[in-house]
Amino acid sequence: MVYIEWFIVWGILILLILTYTFIIIDKIKKKKAIPIKGRKYNCIDGHVVKSKGELIIDNLLNKLGIEHIYEKVIKIKGEKIKCDWYLPKYDVYIEYWGLNNKNYLKRRAIKTKLYKKGGYNLVSILDSDLQDIYNIFPKKILKFSNGKKLVFKKFCPNCGTELDSRF
Repeated sequence: MVYIEWFIVWGILILLILTYTFIIIDKIKKKKAIPIKGRKYNCIDGHVVKSKGELIIDNLLNKLGIEHIYEKVIKIKGEKIKCDWYLPKYDVYIEYWGLNNKNYLKRRAIKTKLYKKGGYNLVSILDSDLQDIYNIFPKKILKFSNGKKLVFKKFCPNCGTELDSRF
C-alpha cells in the first residue's frame, strides 16, 4: 500500500514538472523576436554605412572623385532631416531608397516633398538602379553637373579594384 502511495506522489510530481515545463516553453515561443541590429559596412573613404546599396553608392562617389558628405543633417521648412549624401560641388542631395515597406514609403514621400518645397536638388536612387548604376547614375547627376560629363571607370563596389571591359 505504501508503494502505491509513493507511486501516485511521484506520478503527480512528474506530471506537475512536465506541465510547468510546457507552460514555460509556450511563453518563450510567444515572446516577440528581438530584432538584430543592422550591419555596418566600411567604405573605401572611411565612411561607415548601413547597407550594401549605400556601400556601392559611397564607393562610386569616391572612385569618381566626387566630394560627398554622408548623412548631413539639414533643415527644410523647419523640419530636420538627414540626407544620405550631399555633394557640395554640385549642390545636390542624394537619397538612396533601398526599402519598400509601408512606413518607409510614407517617409520617402514626406522627404521627397520637403526637398521639393525647399527647392533642393535631389537625385533619387532606387534599389533597382544599382543593377546598372554605371549607366543610371551619370544620367541622374548630369543635369546638375553644368554639362560636365563624368568619366566612369567600372570598379568593384567592395574593394575598389578597377574592372576591365568584361564587366
